[in-house]
Amino acid sequence: MLVIACWIVVSAATSMADDTRSPAMLAEVDRLVAELDAPQLGRRNAAERQLIEMGLPIAPFLPKDSDALAPEPRMRLNRVRKQLKPVVKTDAVPITANDIRLGDAKTLGAALEAISRDSGLEFKHPLDENKPISPFDSPLPFWHALDYVLDEAGLDIDYYGGDAGVVSLQPRQEGRPSRVDTAAYAGIYRLEPTIVTSRRVLRRSDLSGLSVEIELAWKPGVTPIGVSLPLDRLSAKLDDGQTIKAQGDYGNIDVSTGREIPSSTLQFSLQLPAGSPTKLTTLAGQIRSMLPGQSHRFDFPLKTISATQNSGAVTVQLEDVRKNGELHEVRLGIEFQSAGQAMESHRGFLLDNPVFVTDAAKNRQEHLGYQLYRQTATGIGISYLFDIGDNAEGTVLTYETPTAVVENEIDFVIQDILLP
Repeated sequence: MLVIACWIVVSAATSMADDTRSPAMLAEVDRLVAELDAPQLGRRNAAERQLIEMGLPIAPFLPKDSDALAPEPRMRLNRVRKQLKPVVKTDAVPITANDIRLGDAKTLGAALEAISRDSGLEFKHPLDENKPISPFDSPLPFWHALDYVLDEAGLDIDYYGGDAGVVSLQPRQEGRPSRVDTAAYAGIYRLEPTIVTSRRVLRRSDLSGLSVEIELAWKPGVTPIGVSLPLDRLSAKLDDGQTIKAQGDYGNIDVSTGREIPSSTLQFSLQLPAGSPTKLTTLAGQIRSMLPGQSHRFDFPLKTISATQNSGAVTVQLEDVRKNGELHEVRLGIEFQSAGQAMESHRGFLLDNPVFVTDAAKNRQEHLGYQLYRQTATGIGISYLFDIGDNAEGTVLTYETPTAVVENEIDFVIQDILLP
């Protein structure tokens, strides 16, 4: 269950094209407003999210606040109005999750094929491809679409069983609640509370608190850089009207990210509420990160020492190729223009990029290790070791990296977290 609001910190002009006030937009807004009163919670959440993501241009098309509206649609419309923001357009980076259209998919296989078509990811699972599911024709963001299909099929994600570009699915444990109903979606991110514990320290009341464990996942294939959650933006409202904040409202929760496992576990330490509330009605916060743009493949024949290639904001140079014992050491220089915090504090994403060599017969070989030999405010120098024999003739080095990074801030709200 979710409410989200998103903005992107980029130096791009905000514009409202004339076609945003078209009859087609009016019809889509009317359809989504009607969905706010749909019988399924997932459909209501999806409609609210889509209205927010359509941005400020839809404000004139929303129905006016009135006692004639049903209570839940009225509440959701009020939340939508508060979170509408100008639409910011940029071609530099695909910073939001791709919309997925499941169409008339009525089987597990057809639904996963639709998600693969729109996301570029593949799926492996143990169930019959013909397992029936209920079709859902409205467009959904990646995580919401995948959760809907997994709920229908009784599956979960095995974050440790996948591979590059492949998401591993496994049968769901008995008693596991709906993924759609328990998650919040925010751009490429999915947040789900997993454990809630409370602690009362009788001799040190300042050490008493409420701990909420959150599974934070990001869209596979779009690994964010330098993810952090500022504690001063974290707050929760309870069903008895109380508001509580983080214990210590300064600093950040820093999240380690990587290509191999697109998820991490966080601990939110909150103030211990007074009285006997039964749930957190909302847990709100913000995720800050840098998001990578499209990757570019740089190919260097090893005989072209000092060759330089550019793409977007990145420059890669083959600085040297030398013997190192029985191995070859290949030195690369990577420079990023206007990388900002991404380069100053989070050079690790450059070290995590794919790099390999192919010989004249197109046989691929991964590197045997690397060493960082230079760090600057805008780039790095890194050496890789390869076992390519005595003759490097015809061997080509390939290095893949995002050609841009964009700072991203996105709010999230998780709803209805039951307390111990």
